[in-house]
Parts: sequence; structure tokens; C-alpha cells
Amino acid sequence: MPALPSAPVARRAPALPLLLARYIAGEVAEAQLFGLTDLFDAADVSAEERTAFARFYLDALAEDGDVRLPKAEELTALLALARA
Repeated sequence: MPALPSAPVARRAPALPLLLARYIAGEVAEAQLFGLTDLFDAADVSAEERTAFARFYLDALAEDGDVRLPKAEELTALLALARA
């Protein structure tokens, strides 16, 4: 049996609700939020992929503050690589 961690593990907030909360707080622009949803719809992204990309987006936003959304073709190519 694997050993349990000695310290509690901090859980991260779910990415999609956090993204919405940051939008409501004015930390994510409307164009960014709706750009993401349009991108997800255009690239036929699964629920798990939406969550993973939202987490990646939030992490990149926290690091840089200025994140460019990929084009639908770029995301489709990236997802094809990840799904292979």
C-alpha cells in the first residue's frame, strides 16, 4: 500500500468555475471568455479537454497576464497531437 502524504494536499479550484469567477471579477475580458467558448465549439473539444485548456489558460494568465488565444486550426492540431 502506498504511503499517505504527511501534509494535506491543497486542491485547486475547478478551472471552468474559476474562469467564470475571474470574468465576473473583471480579471478576464469578455472577448477572452467568449473567445474560449467559441474556440471550444469550433474545435469539437470534449469536457475533459475544455477543463484542461481552461486550467492551462488560467495558469498562463497568472504567469504572463497577456495570453493570446490560439486559432481554431491551431487548437485542432494541438488536440490531434494530444489525442494520438
